Order: sequence, then structure tokens, then C-alpha cells
Amino acid sequence: MNASKTEVTLYDVLEVSPQASALVIKAAYRCLAQANHPDKNAGSAAASVRLAQINHAYAVLSDPDQRRGYDQTLASRVQGVDRRGTGMKAGWRPKSAIDAPIQSRAFAFRPLT
Repeated sequence: MNASKTEVTLYDVLEVSPQASALVIKAAYRCLAQANHPDKNAGSAAASVRLAQINHAYAVLSDPDQRRGYDQTLASRVQGVDRRGTGMKAGWRPKSAIDAPIQSRAFAFRPLT
């Protein structure tokens, strides 16, 4: 099974890098859980669904054994994907992305290091 470009990983759900430390994952979880809690978004079914996704992602990524297994599964899915552009310079973006306005996000965790 090949990973599609639109597949959302558990790291995407928590908006962290796959190399994120346990502390970064915990901080991202707490921030996102507060922002998407149904008590803060009364009557929003989307907030409940999003919080369920966040809880599931944290449950897997906070346990070292489950995370290791998930990473292996993720790596095996990506093996068959064409990895074009791996030799490009860091920071390169397609012209359409340069011209597009920058969109703000509700959460952007930046590590202290």
C-alpha cells in the first residue's frame, strides 16, 4: 500500500515533526486539546471529532513502544512512494507557494533549541 499525498499522519494531527521529542508532543497535545475542547466550542461536532483525533494521536505517540511500531508502519508505507525533489535546497518552494499569501495557523509550536 502506497501512502497518498493527502494521507494525514498522527504527527500531522498533533502538528509536530516526526523527530519531535516526547516533551514537544506533550506540549502540542495539551495546547491542541485545550483549543479544541468541546466545552470551549459549544455545539460544535467538528471540535469533538478533532479532539478525538488529537487524543488518539497522543495515545499512540506518547507510548514509546506504540510510537516505534507506528513509525515502522509509516516508513514501510512510504518506501514505495516516488521521492522526487530530495536533492533540492532546503527552503525551496514552488513558485505558486511563494506567490500565495501566508496563512496563519491556530497552533505553531516552535522548540526552544
